[in-house]
Amino acid sequence: MGQKNNVICSYLSEPAIFADFINGSIHNGKKVVFPHQLSIGETTYYQKESQRPSDKHTPQYIERQRDTLKTVCNNNCYVIIGIESQDKVNYAMPLRCMEYDVIEYKRQLKELGRNRTKKLSGSEYLSGMAKDEKLNPVTTIVFYHGEDPYDGCVNLYDMLELDVENQTYKRFIADYHINLIKVEDLDENMFETGLHELIGFLKHRNDKQGLVNFIEQDKERIQNMDEATLDAVSIMLSLPALIIKGEDKMEGEEHNLCKALKEWLADERNAGIEEGESRGEQKGIKEGETRFANLTSVLLADNRISDLAKAASDEAFRESLYKEFVL
Repeated sequence: MGQKNNVICSYLSEPAIFADFINGSIHNGKKVVFPHQLSIGETTYYQKESQRPSDKHTPQYIERQRDTLKTVCNNNCYVIIGIESQDKVNYAMPLRCMEYDVIEYKRQLKELGRNRTKKLSGSEYLSGMAKDEKLNPVTTIVFYHGEDPYDGCVNLYDMLELDVENQTYKRFIADYHINLIKVEDLDENMFETGLHELIGFLKHRNDKQGLVNFIEQDKERIQNMDEATLDAVSIMLSLPALIIKGEDKMEGEEHNLCKALKEWLADERNAGIEEGESRGEQKGIKEGETRFANLTSVLLADNRISDLAKAASDEAFRESLYKEFVL
């Protein structure tokens, strides 16, 4: 997992941020989920797989790691929500999310067996689950914050070869849909925590002037950004100089983040101008060399050696030759 995914996973693991993300992205900013209703879910699973080829008597266990998983529990619902953070497109995401959800349901099934006080018999024993027992619903959200457009599959059907012959069986094949949330589709005004700033910065990361405008419009909130949000903004925008906590901010003084970002924007702009000028100079030198090489060929072909020697040191004479030969 890359550094950008790491910081987002760490950021979303905070109960207040997690609750705000769910409220802002699913409930249109309405306060439905609260931090005190959350409990940490089991993010690491160990699945028993096939036996190792070299040892037929030794089972093999595979580790599966979720990014973030929390249980939402209140008077109205009990649901398990996972968030998978992605900065790159995963073309097998439906299968990955489906596997995570199935593993969680299987974990709940085992937990039912451990906590059950009565013995099962008949079909219930074979099922490993009593007729009246229920599992808690599980859902996974894919939070895509990458810069490239998301062009991956959002349904299991999209991953399957459902040609003309297979169409006969399509209605017997279960589909699986991923809950894809892309950062550019979010409205930062739906969020109350530092997600408001982080999403705003991410949406404008490729638009430097848009970043400046966002800072000006949200200056008061940005001036009070917490450390975790500052870190996330710094890493996601690849601006290590902006990891500034603001302890030395004086009353009425511009926040260090705003000041540093504006200085960075100015440096980027100046660097772009200098690079453009440098490229222009290099292009001009190359074009001049090509032009003089063509003049040299023409003068040599006409046996005008003395004119060539004079053109090498006399700019005005050289320009007159360019006009003569239309070079």
